[in-house]
Amino acid sequence: MSSLAGQVGWKFLGPLLLLLPIIFPLPAQSPADLGSREKTEIFIQHLVKVAKIDPSRYQALVLEYEIGNALADLSTAEGDEGSKEKFCGGLSGPVGEDFMDRALKEIHPEYARAAQLKDEGKLDEARESAKALEKSVDPYLAAHARLLLAELALGEARKAGDGQAFEKVISLSETIGQNDRLYLLKDHRACELIALSFAQLKKPLLELIQYAILLTDYNDLPPEVEARAKERLAALDGEFGHPLTTVSGWMSKVEKLLRDEITGKDPTQKHETDIVSALDKFIELQEARERKT
Repeated sequence: MSSLAGQVGWKFLGPLLLLLPIIFPLPAQSPADLGSREKTEIFIQHLVKVAKIDPSRYQALVLEYEIGNALADLSTAEGDEGSKEKFCGGLSGPVGEDFMDRALKEIHPEYARAAQLKDEGKLDEARESAKALEKSVDPYLAAHARLLLAELALGEARKAGDGQAFEKVISLSETIGQNDRLYLLKDHRACELIALSFAQLKKPLLELIQYAILLTDYNDLPPEVEARAKERLAALDGEFGHPLTTVSGWMSKVEKLLRDEITGKDPTQKHETDIVSALDKFIELQEARERKT
């Protein structure tokens, strides 16, 4: 990642990327700026103000969350990470990581059923249930249903080995990343699904940039997710230490093909698509960096 991060003066793209904050001013705060605790507290407000669940159920959920935070904070203050992990149900991620998911399953039995069907390997039934929930007016329920659909789509794509199926996973996960981050504590999973799909499509440069986005733009990454991303990024960085040089080479190749009046789908249009995708990802990464600084 170091070589990727160090190329601020990227030839032809450097000036464009540096001007991005001026051309497209970034908001003062976005869902990407919020940690797990902030998102969970917004979710709790949603439960009482919008979802209007039964007061006793609401109080029980809030009490569970508050006690969990208090004990986790105490464990952290005392340096007892083992107690914190045990209390959080064996999760190695941030406090309350699965509180939102568990609360939704309790409030919406149909969502719990869809997740159970997935775990049981009944993928067709799980997909149909999740599709119905995706249309919910509750943005939290709809977002979790979409993430479930993306997970199911990845499993089906791996089973079929179909490139178009992986493109579907990418499209669905990109939608989640653009619209649903406020409503998911595991929003990082959608970003990871994109990287995994790029790997299956044999697009290592795009996979490299996607992992850089994951490590730059997502707060409170579970340690195991962060470790996987760093390991894969290091391996890819050795292959593409200068990613923009690779894209520049693609551009030169397309220019030569066009001069020779070779304009067909393969290889010219394929290279053009790869170039546009890579540039889009570079811009997405730069925007994430700008948010952090």
